[in-house]
Amino acid sequence: MSAQSLEEVRELPKNRKLTKKDLNKSYLYWISLSQATYSWERMMGPAMAGCMIPIMDRLYPDNGEFEEERKEMMSRHMEFYNTEAWLTGPPVLSVFLSMEEEKAAGMPIKSEDISGMKTGLMGPFAGVGDTLRQATLIPIIGSIAISLGSAGSYLGPVLYMVATLLINYLFSYFSFHAMFKKGKEGLQEIFESGVLEKYMTLATGVGAITIGGLAANTVNVTSSLVLDFGEGNIMEIQEILDTIIQGLLPLGAIFLALYLLISKKWNSTKVLLMLLAVSSIGAAIGIL
Repeated sequence: MSAQSLEEVRELPKNRKLTKKDLNKSYLYWISLSQATYSWERMMGPAMAGCMIPIMDRLYPDNGEFEEERKEMMSRHMEFYNTEAWLTGPPVLSVFLSMEEEKAAGMPIKSEDISGMKTGLMGPFAGVGDTLRQATLIPIIGSIAISLGSAGSYLGPVLYMVATLLINYLFSYFSFHAMFKKGKEGLQEIFESGVLEKYMTLATGVGAITIGGLAANTVNVTSSLVLDFGEGNIMEIQEILDTIIQGLLPLGAIFLALYLLISKKWNSTKVLLMLLAVSSIGAAIGIL
């Protein structure tokens, strides 16, 4: 196919071109329901197919003319799909929408190309989104909110809710529309520039520092055990521990919980119950 004929098939009839309203419908469906339709077989596949309904109705109107195209589109987007939902999910979704529009316009794009793009992007961008949101931004916001809440301020939970909603919706909305305009070429620019790796390294470092600071300020474990050797010779265990490493008991509790979680033999509920039991028993017998 010549370059000229390629340009000709790029143009869809006006009534079949994706509008901002169509894109917003798809975005809102994803941001609202992407994590409400999980299944072990397809994970986010049903949500992805749901996002495509307004897109499909625009590109392939339900008038009997595009019956096969509609079936094919729903079939490829019901495939297994799983990625981070809030930060990187929407802009990656917009890339698939851009490819669907190009395919409907007659560009030489096959169903396998779109499926392959989904498979190739969902893993890397899940790692990026989880690192930026769950391991960096949420701990930072949470640490500030916990500090305010511990001081008795109602601003703590309010700040957490408002800040997380802004992160989830505001950033993803603009990145969704920006990436749609750039299409798959925009992803290529991101990977080639090396910006992604720099932000990932920075986010990982900031997240680790934040979580460490949050743990140090919120985990409080001290020993009330006192050894009496007679004749007024008393030794406080906590004082001895502090001379070795300040905050040794809280640090030990954190690493114990981390070890149990990493071992995969304990889940978070079991770890919390174990810590509660140890704290209660330790306080009852007077060693904690």
